[in-house]
Amino acid sequence: MKGQLVIGALALLVPQAAFASLGGSAATVSGDQVRMNVRAHTMAPAGSGTMHTLSLANGGDIREYANAAGQIYAVRWTGPGKPDLAALLGEHYAALQTDNPIAARHGVRRAPSVNRSDLRIVTGGRTGAFWGYAWLPRNVPAGFDPASL
Repeated sequence: MKGQLVIGALALLVPQAAFASLGGSAATVSGDQVRMNVRAHTMAPAGSGTMHTLSLANGGDIREYANAAGQIYAVRWTGPGKPDLAALLGEHYAALQTDNPIAARHGVRRAPSVNRSDLRIVTGGRTGAFWGYAWLPRNVPAGFDPASL
């Protein structure tokens, strides 16, 4: 019992790997490079923030948009395969699952989406060509247009 307490206490002291995700900090984008098998990472100005482009080994890419405060307010993905949406959307992945239950979609040809006041997710594509984007309306900089994603 005492050994379990010591191990538990040590686990709390070890820093956990942080990954950028929708609503997360842009400072953690570098963690995505390892986890997502990224070939290249570039940064460019995007309005009043920064756009991080992660080029994936499978030929796809992910763009993570950070506002001036360093928070990821939007993400976009394209490529032959779907990225790890659970990691990319972070805590917002649960909303995608809740709003698009598999049982309700059985036999329906409709891409999953979320249209809430605090979260928007749009997905689409077909085998070999997937795409999607998500954003947090409350966190976007002034003048943001989702069509720019």
